[in-house]
Amino acid sequence: MSVGLLIITHAPFGKAALEAACGTLGSLALSTRVIDIHSSCNLEQEREHAKTLLHELDEGDGVLLLTDLYGATPSNIACSLMGGGQKRVLVSGLNLAMLIRVMNYADEKLPALAERAINGGHGGIHRYPPLAQEEPLNHA
Repeated sequence: MSVGLLIITHAPFGKAALEAACGTLGSLALSTRVIDIHSSCNLEQEREHAKTLLHELDEGDGVLLLTDLYGATPSNIACSLMGGGQKRVLVSGLNLAMLIRVMNYADEKLPALAERAINGGHGGIHRYPPLAQEEPLNHA
């Protein structure tokens, strides 16, 4: 058994992120499904679809849900599916670094995998050039 992965995002971000991860890694280490939410969708239908996918993905170790933007419609759908005694963790802010990190640590348990997702998402954000290499701001 392993953790399942459900990605719920604004269309077409989820499918594109998963495609990029597959292109980078060659294959996916977790059973994964994507729901890309369109602005014209029927929210209750999408919620029921997500509920069905959650049950399909949960082989006993739980499901990690990844969304793109906390507080937006995809995240709200995911939030509505939390609880009920099920092993589910929701992490928002999906980026490619986060998704690749999750796939690279697919053998970990749900809580640790959620932390890997968060750390991967943060760790994938860099500024170039670093501030120390720039000239100081002139406040004149």
